[in-house]
Amino acid sequence: MNNLFKGSYNVLGILARGTDYIAKRPRFHPVAPPVEMIINDIKEMDRKYNYDYYFLTTEDVNIRMKLIQEFGSKLKFLKPKKDIEYDNQKFLYKYKSLYKNIDLNKVYLISIYILSKSIDIISARTGGALILFILSDGFRNKRVYFLGRYIN
Repeated sequence: MNNLFKGSYNVLGILARGTDYIAKRPRFHPVAPPVEMIINDIKEMDRKYNYDYYFLTTEDVNIRMKLIQEFGSKLKFLKPKKDIEYDNQKFLYKYKSLYKNIDLNKVYLISIYILSKSIDIISARTGGALILFILSDGFRNKRVYFLGRYIN
């Protein structure tokens, strides 16, 4: 964290769920926010609180790239050695390449821990969000999206 944020604690954490949930829209699961909504909320919160950095956790390469384009070097994240190659045909848990992928799991768990230490948080409703809220000592400000549930 010191290497990423140069000792700063003025960090906005961002947990963005994408990939399989956006493509498959699993019945009764929380609707994932569009990346444009996340970007607007980051900008709005930054106007109020002037963060030194943003820390992103997502498995979705497209979301990561859009946020990099928007926020440049102010956006920090941990990246697995190899990105998930996703074809929109099945849920991530069904990909054999992800079974026992220690690197991917390590990056995800460390990222959730770092998110839990952010001063403020923007998050989709995910299993990871539950863990980061349990690990945190609370957040000064939070934006947790609930845009309904997929009803396919």
